[in-house]
Amino acid sequence: MKNFRIVYILLIGLFLTSCSVQVKEAKKGVSKPVVKKTHTESYVSYNKIETKTKDIPSNEDTKETDIKDSKSVIKVIKYTLNESDKTYINQEAKILGIDIPDDQDIEFFVNYFTTTKKSFTENALKRANYFLPMVKRIFIQEGLPEELAYLAVIESGYNPYATSPANAAGIWQFIPSTAKRFGLRIDEYVDERRDPYKSTIAAAKYLKFLYNSFGSWELAIAGYNCGEKCIAKRLEASNSTSFKDIKNTLPSQTSEYVPRFFAILLIASNPEKYGLDTKSNVYDVVNFTADREIHLLDLSREKNIDYDILKFYNAHLKNDVAFEGINVNLPRLDTSSFDRRFITSPPPKLYANSKKISPKPDNTSEPKIEEENIASLITSKDKPEIVKTNYKKRVYTVVKGDTLYSIAKRFGVSIETLKKLNNLEDNNIRVGMELVIP
Repeated sequence: MKNFRIVYILLIGLFLTSCSVQVKEAKKGVSKPVVKKTHTESYVSYNKIETKTKDIPSNEDTKETDIKDSKSVIKVIKYTLNESDKTYINQEAKILGIDIPDDQDIEFFVNYFTTTKKSFTENALKRANYFLPMVKRIFIQEGLPEELAYLAVIESGYNPYATSPANAAGIWQFIPSTAKRFGLRIDEYVDERRDPYKSTIAAAKYLKFLYNSFGSWELAIAGYNCGEKCIAKRLEASNSTSFKDIKNTLPSQTSEYVPRFFAILLIASNPEKYGLDTKSNVYDVVNFTADREIHLLDLSREKNIDYDILKFYNAHLKNDVAFEGINVNLPRLDTSSFDRRFITSPPPKLYANSKKISPKPDNTSEPKIEEENIASLITSKDKPEIVKTNYKKRVYTVVKGDTLYSIAKRFGVSIETLKKLNNLEDNNIRVGMELVIP
């Protein structure tokens, strides 16, 4: 009996030990099942939305995700291009003669401009309404497609006070050297890069120059972003005339510039669709040349225009004074209805080096623009298109080391002109070939 009790106690002890081990092993080995969140459930860091949004797959027109920042949760809609979007893009690409960018690139920037940059995009498109009638009119007069007016949204958000780290200024972001090449005056009294009227004329001339240099709007737009030398060097190195052939060798901002442009065009065509409120009044601009010294404060009283509004339209006047021969801009408006919420003020010390008491400056002659040998741009009834002028023909014999680009550059003509005159299907030329030169 005693032995039985001992065996019974041992069995109970073994049983309890076994249970304890199993419990410990269970606790040690069990983990929560991994649940993969869809992008509709995920929280994406606000300052990383550019990368995250691009990687999110979607086969639907819209998806929603919550974006958390330090202050709030923002509902973001993930768009994919539908057929009407693609039709619109195809039409615009045909007008501009541009190869249609990749749909995914445009999609990415549509989402970028309507999420990460939503506030910027809304304000930029509202601010554009202060200038667009004037800008489109100038572009059409200069023979440019009016769609190019939306490049200024990307460049500056249509802010005449915008200044880049590279010292590019104004709505068209001219650096000083390019500005002076195309007739803009910069001195202690005035910086015409910030004059929406004068700078738009200069931008039209520069875009024309780039088009006629490279033979396509795609390259012209890219050249506007990084400069003609940036494009020319890469075309020459690759013996190419195509944007797609040099795209991967360009700075990232430049390689993305065309899809950015198409994304802004698409958004501007129907902003409400993308959740943007861009409604505001549209204003034209009238301008005149000062025939005497004019102070903006006096002009604001004379014309009954708010002083801050007048300063905004005349950001080029460093001391708020227009001397004789200087352009002055006036918004064509009903002052009681002017939507001034989106005008900006000059940053502190923007004109710190300007002279407060200035003598009447001498009128400077307009710099010569290097366009003598470039074909003219004229408008058609529907859309502006490039029309080449008639040339006196001459013959050039190709020598070793020549490329079609280097020959076009030497004689100041576009590559497309050389190809058309010489019935060339591609850019290949050979030593001894005779080319007709306009």
